[in-house]
Amino acid sequence: MRTDTVPGAGLLGEDGFVDAWDGRRLRTMSAGEGDDLVVLEAGLGTSGLYWGPVHARLARHARVVAYERAGYGGSSPVRDAPRDLRHLARDLRTVVDAFPHRRLVLVGHSWGGPIVRTLAARLLAEGSAPAGLVLVDQSDEHAAELYTSRLARWSGEAQGAIMVPLAQTGLLGRLSRVPLRGLPEPILDATVAASTTVDAAHAIAAEHRVVPPEITTLAEHPLALADMPMRVLSGQRPGRFDRALRAGLVRAHHETVAAHPGARFVPAERSAHLIPVTEPELIAREALDLLA
Repeated sequence: MRTDTVPGAGLLGEDGFVDAWDGRRLRTMSAGEGDDLVVLEAGLGTSGLYWGPVHARLARHARVVAYERAGYGGSSPVRDAPRDLRHLARDLRTVVDAFPHRRLVLVGHSWGGPIVRTLAARLLAEGSAPAGLVLVDQSDEHAAELYTSRLARWSGEAQGAIMVPLAQTGLLGRLSRVPLRGLPEPILDATVAASTTVDAAHAIAAEHRVVPPEITTLAEHPLALADMPMRVLSGQRPGRFDRALRAGLVRAHHETVAAHPGARFVPAERSAHLIPVTEPELIAREALDLLA
């Protein structure tokens, strides 16, 4: 696929592709200069294009890269690629290694939080720890019941089962636009287009399937992150779709901070879950603070 044919071509700086470990191609979007690198990992179900407002703020001060996981936008379809955290982190490392740097900050939103933590633990074990992590309303194993209860599993399975039909009928695009409507145009249109194809629906379903077992594994076998600098951003405003879950997730974020000596809790007072859309300046500030 040519870079000028992908959704949102050029909106987040320079488009490119990197080759994953199994031959898949991952679309990257980079801007900024310097030897400090910030890499943005998206949440489940969304193209990396939604990082646009954060990406633009970071690019004024550092090299910044967003990308699309397998199946989304311009990246290769999932096919049979494993979607567990170990393999998702392996894909992320492919992106990180494609951009030479001196210091690295990893930013992960929602399910992207466990992905960046998994890679950070691996890099730390190898002696090349990141300068820090920004966890943006991350999926948190300290609230494992939110992801592993019978109701949560049923809900995840149901969502996974209907994703492809919704994409085929065009309804997925209309539904996805609602929570993302705070994004500026043309980023909104491009994000929806890249996140709601049939290939994206297959990716979403595959990622949904691994969440409960992976959250359980994280709870039973915590990642070793030592005193790595970490900012834990937590949405404080209950959203339309997570009102009943918000208090439990905020408590879990506090527990994550308590468990890591290098961590600091950062409340996102104006946000529910989609902090990249509602408070992009907060994310950029915390990422740059780790490079100060």
